[in-house]
Amino acid sequence: MTTQPLETAPTAPAPRTGIAGQPDDTELTGYFAELAAAVEQADPGPAARGGWEERERVRVSVWVRTAYEHPLSAAVFGRPIGPVAHEVRAGQAAELGFRIDVGRGRAVPAKPSAEVRAVAAVAAMWAVTATAFGTAARPPRERVVADAWTVVRETIAPALVPEIPTYSWSRGTW
Repeated sequence: MTTQPLETAPTAPAPRTGIAGQPDDTELTGYFAELAAAVEQADPGPAARGGWEERERVRVSVWVRTAYEHPLSAAVFGRPIGPVAHEVRAGQAAELGFRIDVGRGRAVPAKPSAEVRAVAAVAAMWAVTATAFGTAARPPRERVVADAWTVVRETIAPALVPEIPTYSWSRGTW
């Protein structure tokens, strides 16, 4: 009887780390580019079947899932936000703010503005993801995805409520 060697899964190269075992700016840039590429590949675009909500749900879900599975995420979310992460987060918020403005159509202007809601939604998504990495026993990935989407939806939904139509009544119709 011959024995076959156990196949091992290929391992990702060990990350180059900067100070105190943290990823350096080059690694962070690559990391965030991977997350962005995954989101862009999955983005159904403005013609998403479920409208704005479906599109944003897909984008948030893919971002959180990809971050949750990436080997650098624990190091990225386990440290204070640095300039690279700050720039990426600001870019995500600007893009979301633009999509909110475009998706509003005839909506009543949001108070606070679409940009403020977008910044809050992206910060919340990052915070939910970071919290998952900060716990001793990481919660199931899909719970983190659902939590992140719930917070994002509740933050941006009021900006996307279409204007309520007004009806004029003819005189004497009552």
